[in-house]
Amino acid sequence: MNHVVSALPVMFRLSIATMIQYRAEVALWALWGIVSPAVLMAVWTAAAHGSATPGQVGGLSVGQLLAYFYMTMIVGHLTTAWDVYEMGWLVRTGALSARLLKPILPIWESLADNVAYKLVTLALLAPIWLLLAVLVRPDFQAGAFDWLLAPVAVGLAGLVAFVWGYVIATLAFFVTKMDSFSELYFGLGMFLGGRFVPISLLPGPLRWLSAALPFRWMYAYPSELLAGQLSREAALIGLLCQAAWLAAGIAALGFCWRTGLKRYSAVGA
Repeated sequence: MNHVVSALPVMFRLSIATMIQYRAEVALWALWGIVSPAVLMAVWTAAAHGSATPGQVGGLSVGQLLAYFYMTMIVGHLTTAWDVYEMGWLVRTGALSARLLKPILPIWESLADNVAYKLVTLALLAPIWLLLAVLVRPDFQAGAFDWLLAPVAVGLAGLVAFVWGYVIATLAFFVTKMDSFSELYFGLGMFLGGRFVPISLLPGPLRWLSAALPFRWMYAYPSELLAGQLSREAALIGLLCQAAWLAAGIAALGFCWRTGLKRYSAVGA
């Protein structure tokens, strides 16, 4: 573990340099993360004004809906992970072999890239987020307790998203193409993670399903917490659920990685 700790700062500096080198492409990806939440703000605002109880949808006011989707925009950026898309290419082309020759596992390089991307793009996104907050005026109801838990909740959400994305990415060792799996994973994250519809507005069975899968704890839970839409009890339960999913993800990743590498080596890669 010591060699990982000593190598991470170097890998992080290299990742930062790479992100800056491809700054135009990185900026486009970062800006794309604003489009969907902004469109959803407009859609749900229109839905609220046209509902049977004007100004509300499912007990949520326009301001609360705006606060929720505003926070999904920020949380979505801070928790994003793309290894489920990249691993298929690495395995299919054999590029993973070069990474496996390094003295530390490829997952640490992926983690460094992930953090570097988020930090580099914050300089671009933070002013846009502030401008949107002024323009749309979301109704934030978060108190001191919510803000105290928020850094832990967002940090755990990012780790859960990263680890479980990597677990799904290891399917690349067993299938020819990952496209369908990556798109299914992305779609489930958008829908059951509350990025299209607030979890409270989902039908009962889907609401239960979202609570039973990791997606809610990646996106909806930290967004609800930052918007001030959770009770103290629900906020604390959410942290426990995140911790449980993180522990389960680490265990699953260890098994899937070892099993996948055996298959990868067996075919001569």
